[in-house]
Amino acid sequence: MNLESIKNKNTELLSSFNIEIPNHLPLIESIDEVNPRTAKEVASRLCAISYVLGLGFGAERTLLKIYLEGYKLMDFVSDYEKRLLEEENISEQDVINMTWLTEAVQSLAWCLGIVGLDNFKHCDDNLVEKIPLNIDPNQFINEAKVRPIIEIQEQADLLYRMHWYARNCRLIGKECNFSEGIVSERRKAIDWVYGVEENWDEIPMDT
Repeated sequence: MNLESIKNKNTELLSSFNIEIPNHLPLIESIDEVNPRTAKEVASRLCAISYVLGLGFGAERTLLKIYLEGYKLMDFVSDYEKRLLEEENISEQDVINMTWLTEAVQSLAWCLGIVGLDNFKHCDDNLVEKIPLNIDPNQFINEAKVRPIIEIQEQADLLYRMHWYARNCRLIGKECNFSEGIVSERRKAIDWVYGVEENWDEIPMDT
């Protein structure tokens, strides 16, 4: 399916939920313009941020670093996250940012085919049970399989259009029937897997 067809399919889907997306919005990046992540990279990043997000829930940063270094996951922690792991006290906004990583985890887990992805709902209540925490993640990482790239591409396009709608609602003062925070965090994770940008901290979130 080409990008124009994906765009039309997602626009029609959103319209069925009374979410109207203007036709002039551009297409997302084509497969020739991106560098998709491997299953091992996705699984490693999933495991890494599952520890990092503990900073948003009162976890001891020293213990988080022990796990990340012990399981050789530090290469999959972003520069911003590494900085927070070194700070004794992080700002209230940083704490909020870390809690939102749960939605990125949902996206990454979806890319590996171990959860569903309903972008109208928060992450699964039992999400943590699907991730190897406090145990060696090597088997999980080595056995990981990523969804077909077309499915990730379609999701990237859908989340881009949902993000535009949510942001536009906020700008014009219109009520939005889903969370912009959920959509933006999931879009960031999906775009990283799709290969829009290698550096997690620099993934463009423009609409």
